[in-house]
Amino acid sequence: MGEHAAPRRPLVGVRTAAVLLGAFFGLACGLLDHGAGASAGRALTVGVISGLVAAVVALVVGRRLRVLARTPRAVVLAACSGAAAAFLVALSAGGSTTRAILTGALLALAVGIASFTLATPPRRR
Repeated sequence: MGEHAAPRRPLVGVRTAAVLLGAFFGLACGLLDHGAGASAGRALTVGVISGLVAAVVALVVGRRLRVLARTPRAVVLAACSGAAAAFLVALSAGGSTTRAILTGALLALAVGIASFTLATPPRRR
């Protein structure tokens, strides 16, 4: 019997990554909303709420992502990234609904293809 390598631990845990993602996403949402002409109170509220929602979604998806097969994993990652991008574009100053939907759909397509292609297929025994 050969020696087996110890399983690699990730650099950042799921909870830490979810909190960081939520903080950065909330900051981006708040800044984009304030830059589009919203009041400081509204920009703060939008930033905090969207950051909390992003952190909860990242936590739930991050915990369940390892058990998903390649195709559902690609679909989940594509949907999350497309929705986040569309929301950010919709908050920006010149963001129209059509532009937000197209940006979200194109990013979702790119992330879905990349995550499906780069994911390692399960090994056959």
